[in-house]
Amino acid sequence: MPRMLQLAVAFSLILLGGGCATDRGPVLAGVYQTWDDVITRWVGQRKVDLYYELGPPQFHKEAQDGMEELVWDMTLGSLPGQAEIYDTLPLYGGIDCRLFFFADAQAIIKAGRRVGCD
Repeated sequence: MPRMLQLAVAFSLILLGGGCATDRGPVLAGVYQTWDDVITRWVGQRKVDLYYELGPPQFHKEAQDGMEELVWDMTLGSLPGQAEIYDTLPLYGGIDCRLFFFADAQAIIKAGRRVGCD
């Protein structure tokens, strides 16, 4: 194979490899259409990634069994997470909206629910 053709093939492979998407997990995985989407995306994910996405929760409490309740009150100002910085949160229902997540002792989100957010 001529040298110029070899270089062209190698360069093409580099370009194609660089264009592949990497799995970032749930953080900045796209715009949330509903507040239920916010909950659904995070069940089964790591608590530290949820903090990165939503910022630190305003309230949290730990049970004796190691479970932890995390509460984001969207009506209160706080340190923003990536979803707020990049405007990927739903555009409605933030007037009276609280998100509750429950993490296990291994810091994995096991459940979530919303109050308000209509």
